[in-house]
Amino acid sequence: MKTKYNNKLSFLLIVPSFACNPSTGAGQRTSLLYQILKNLGVVDILLIGEGEPQFLERFFQEANSLHVIKPREPAEIGLWRLIRPLSPKILDLVATIFGPRKSLYQTDPNILPLLYKLQASNNYDFVIGRYLRPTARSGSLYLGEIPVILDVDDRDDMVYKSRLNRSDINFIHRLIFMWHFRQAQQIMADLLPICKHIWLTSEIDLDEVKHPSKSVLPNIPYFLDFENNFVPLPENNSSKTVLFVGSFGHRVNREGVERFISKCWPIISSAVEGATLRIVGSGGWEKLREKFYDIPNVHIIGFVENLEEEYKQAAFTVVPLFEGGGTKIKVLESLFYQRTAVVTTSVQCGYKTLKNRETLLVVSDESELVNGCIELLVDFDLRLRLAEKGRSVVLNEYSYNRFSAIIRKTILDLSENLK
Repeated sequence: MKTKYNNKLSFLLIVPSFACNPSTGAGQRTSLLYQILKNLGVVDILLIGEGEPQFLERFFQEANSLHVIKPREPAEIGLWRLIRPLSPKILDLVATIFGPRKSLYQTDPNILPLLYKLQASNNYDFVIGRYLRPTARSGSLYLGEIPVILDVDDRDDMVYKSRLNRSDINFIHRLIFMWHFRQAQQIMADLLPICKHIWLTSEIDLDEVKHPSKSVLPNIPYFLDFENNFVPLPENNSSKTVLFVGSFGHRVNREGVERFISKCWPIISSAVEGATLRIVGSGGWEKLREKFYDIPNVHIIGFVENLEEEYKQAAFTVVPLFEGGGTKIKVLESLFYQRTAVVTTSVQCGYKTLKNRETLLVVSDESELVNGCIELLVDFDLRLRLAEKGRSVVLNEYSYNRFSAIIRKTILDLSENLK
């Protein structure tokens, strides 16, 4: 399956525009995937969403081409389109909540002409899709003999299942989430079999998702030149800084951090003199400064250029998220820098090699979250032991070389089978 490009493979990489910037976990996985595909052949980028091509091109240097296409809004689909002009934003929200979910996975007429044009010009060997929804909306699942490899970073059904596991949602929300969850399960059952291969991020997903050709492509720390000779950060025994790293744009991050600041941090701060919470990451954390100005020792920083310096000053990190998604990849990053973390069972789910009290402190509720942070703030030996063991596991199990080998093997095997 060689192409006209100097006997190299030709790829179309389909990505939602929100998953491009490597300052976010989603963007980091996209960047890692792109770097490997680029070494295997020629890559065209199709971004589904909004954004200026001139800005987005910086994340895909040396791509053969890059295209950004805006799909239809939820209320531009079906009968909603007749009344959408009355209040576009409100009706888009209403259509998202109360409209059939399958309409958001149907081939989008805004995208399809561009897809046909790209395929006619490039004769792709493979389509690589980041997430099911944008891949389905592009129409690429129906390009005939061109194999689609789907990267299921966050399972569409788990988004709703994790929300159903929360104890603080009301009856109406629970009914809506259950409806969405069941629809997502059916959508996955209908669409996943069309793909030639599926990459999943955990053994749990591998067991639960039914498909004849699938493999685990784990999240890894974002280091393109991933080598074991990186010197781990020394333990900062004097530090009483608890660090959170993640994107403000991700709802799960935002809600989890806000609840942690308001419900948990005052107790931690009172129990440990000098304890400080630092919030760093892209997307606008600065907006929360005014909201939490009266809570002591909370430093909402926002975007920083040098994350290594943040980890160096930290005692450990915290990931106070009780839903799926969020910054799971940041747990690996923290351990790579040799900083352990206090995480919830939801965050740890899927990382079977990162065990409670061996590499991390894993908690199941906010009371345990408070106690875990206090324990690590005062027990230097424990946090060093967890951090050292955690870094060893990350280097062995979540390396760039392993990530690259899985991608290469998938493509090589499919190329041989499709000859």
